[in-house]
Amino acid sequence: MNARLPFHALALWPLLLSACGGGGGGDSSYMLGGTVSGLSSSGLVLSGGGQTVAVAAGASNFSFGTAVSGSYTVTVQSQPVGQTCAVSNGSGSASGDVTSVSVVCRNYMAYVGNAAGYRIGQFSVASSSGALTSQGVLATVAPVAGLVFSSDGRFAYASHANDAAVSAFAVSSTGALSLIGSVAAVADSRGLAISPDSARVYVTNYTDKTISQFSVNSSTGALSALSTAKVATGSTPQAVALTANGSFAYAANLGDNSVTQYSVGSGGSLAALSTASVSTGTSGAQPVALVASPDSGSLYVVAKGSARVLQYTIGSTGQLTAKSPASVATGSTPLGIAMTPAGKCAYVANSAEGTVSQFIVSGGLLTPLSTATVAAGTTPTGLAASPDGAHLYVSNAGDATISQFSIGAACALTALGAVASGGNGPAAIAVR
Repeated sequence: MNARLPFHALALWPLLLSACGGGGGGDSSYMLGGTVSGLSSSGLVLSGGGQTVAVAAGASNFSFGTAVSGSYTVTVQSQPVGQTCAVSNGSGSASGDVTSVSVVCRNYMAYVGNAAGYRIGQFSVASSSGALTSQGVLATVAPVAGLVFSSDGRFAYASHANDAAVSAFAVSSTGALSLIGSVAAVADSRGLAISPDSARVYVTNYTDKTISQFSVNSSTGALSALSTAKVATGSTPQAVALTANGSFAYAANLGDNSVTQYSVGSGGSLAALSTASVSTGTSGAQPVALVASPDSGSLYVVAKGSARVLQYTIGSTGQLTAKSPASVATGSTPLGIAMTPAGKCAYVANSAEGTVSQFIVSGGLLTPLSTATVAAGTTPTGLAASPDGAHLYVSNAGDATISQFSIGAACALTALGAVASGGNGPAAIAVR
């Protein structure tokens, strides 16, 4: 080995970064590292070639302690507390010491799609209190129906009701969105999901009874249709969700009271299971939203017409089986559901009564808290938990506000007030 000294003497234990495959270098090996900016908290772990390195708060550089030969890839394995970090120039083939990898970190940002105002409101999130502060709005081409972010926070995607466009945005180091471009799904697209590896985006087409499938350019964030551009769903699909392991996907079909079940192929294309769908039955009328548990073992479906959350076990083949009990009650006319990242808590937005139902999750089952609901604003519609599970944000379509809550150790919500959403009819909401 022809190892060289690190370009920066950061006090990190030595780790061998294995080559990730072919590429130049032969018997030569080179140091791998780069710069870090904006890191103000602990918990950042970078990985490459099966190895990891922890980066301390306040660090301006990082280095894997020994050498790399051939091709390499650096990714974020664990995000720091209260922040999102993204890697640029993270892959290549080493022909000399690599110092060009860049890791940029920022505090959380919250985003809300204002359907009636054709705007996305952008908010900074205070690291300690979780309070939102407006950072301006971004105009969109049509009402925002869905809003998702890549896992590293570099890119965002929006679906638009009454319009075929699916918009792609770049996210700056400050969290501001800028339009990359758009691709066409089908008019009146609704639900939106991104794969766990951020390589695919899926959009439910409400009037077309399909899901459009797109690949993501990992460098630019731009979308392009998969070779199988769309797959069939049930009637009037409202939402789509993927399991955290990326193996299965599900669509909630409001029009025929069903959930369509899919496996996810190696190229990201969805394929209906041998049992293509399960009926939500009379106890699950009008399914409108759904979420999979972080362990990929459970699926929870909001049934608007029955004021219930349906509970399913996800089998090894992706087949859904009703749990016992098969459902739990919510407030009136529930429209949205969210879980904390660890899967311990679940929350449902009850639009007709202006409340949020709160549940603790144990053994895959939702149990209402002793205080079953807390007040939100008028017509709560969407919900999003912060990535650290410390706060919940609820979009209130009726009064154009966002309700802010802290999340207690036993899942109980504590109200922290509300802020204006930056437009009318806020619905889709995300925190990254």
